[in-house]
Amino acid sequence: MYLTYEEYVAMGGTLPEAEYALAEFRARKRLDYLTAGRIQGMAEVPDAVKQCVLSIVKAEGVLATDAQADAPPVAAFTSDGYSETYADPAQRAKALEAALNSEIARLLWDEKDDGGVPLLCRRVR
Repeated sequence: MYLTYEEYVAMGGTLPEAEYALAEFRARKRLDYLTAGRIQGMAEVPDAVKQCVLSIVKAEGVLATDAQADAPPVAAFTSDGYSETYADPAQRAKALEAALNSEIARLLWDEKDDGGVPLLCRRVR
């Protein structure tokens, strides 16, 4: 586990512990994919990785269907005749996915594993 539930709550997380377990697992798998599993072998998980897990868990909540149904995103707004156009959920999901990957890259850009290899390096070990 890259971010314990106690750490998650201390960082402002609000999910119940049962829901957090799945969300952390999914975040961990995303980071393992992006880092070629380099975090797994580290003696201590860096704070940047913990911040990434928090960001991923929050983004997954926004991407959830229920969250989109409760607060559909407005893509365009006209005030004179009052008109709202709602964004396509698939487009919103793609935009959030791209933003999340950028956030991960920003947080991990200079982080290295215990052997000095950058976490985001995609070379074969």
